[in-house]
Amino acid sequence: MQANYFADLGNGFYGQVYGGYLETMYAGVGSELLYRPLDACWALGVDVNYVKQRDWDNMMRFTDYSTPTGFVTAYWNPPTLNGVLMKLSVGQYLAKDKGATIDVAKRFDSGVAVGVWAAISNVSKDDYGEGGFSKGFYISIPIRLDDIGPNRNRAVVSWTPLTRDGGQMLSRKYQLYPMTAEREVPVGQ
Repeated sequence: MQANYFADLGNGFYGQVYGGYLETMYAGVGSELLYRPLDACWALGVDVNYVKQRDWDNMMRFTDYSTPTGFVTAYWNPPTLNGVLMKLSVGQYLAKDKGATIDVAKRFDSGVAVGVWAAISNVSKDDYGEGGFSKGFYISIPIRLDDIGPNRNRAVVSWTPLTRDGGQMLSRKYQLYPMTAEREVPVGQ
């Protein structure tokens, strides 16, 4: 449960502010700003959040752990690789470690997207086992419950070899880049 406010700020700028239960284990407040010029193959965004960890035993309560988290993210759709999106995010993760995540995804004409990601951060092997390197892949499938009109609902299946605290980003439900997909250059043009 969360509240969001979205705004088209003009000249390719979009913004949102939000607050509430932002994902399964964190609640908080945050904001995002995206610059996405019309028909450009690139965009640049920044998000800033302050979150508090929810209690494992009672999800209506919180632990003592809280942290600021946020990233600067560059998005690129290479014109020669139809349907490919590359993202590079640099910032502070949920465990207060700092680092970067690269995400590469291919979206097919059917709407199905397949992607891989890797994150490296400044945590040590002593703190988090394998250290600050995390990786995984995902498949995102569009869900249409009827044949009338466009639909942004998706089922996502993801896999990460080991789940650990290092290199973990806030998993927000609403992000401006996919919400502004209409600004993309149509595939094949």
